[in-house]
Amino acid sequence: MPIEVETRNISGHVTAVGAAGPFTLVVDRPAELGGGGKGFNGGQLLYLSVAGCVSNDLFREADKFNVRLERVVVRVRGTSKAIRRSAGRLPMTWR
Repeated sequence: MPIEVETRNISGHVTAVGAAGPFTLVVDRPAELGGGGKGFNGGQLLYLSVAGCVSNDLFREADKFNVRLERVVVRVRGTSKAIRRSAGRLPMTWR
């Protein structure tokens, strides 16, 4: 399944709205780092997406074996340095 997302900044600001189909969220930087402090930063979103994928996969696989999951907690930890090393490998466009 192809996936495409985009962000559009609010004119003149770092703060942006991220969209994937009908779903949106706010992407920003902390105020002390020059952002508006109004939403997730990119690193948080990246790690949250990994946690979300793992959680969804656990439920999908459990369903195949008729296993009912009651509570799943997935915690992802990392650093901004790890993100910068891997970001160059993702296909993306910007304008």
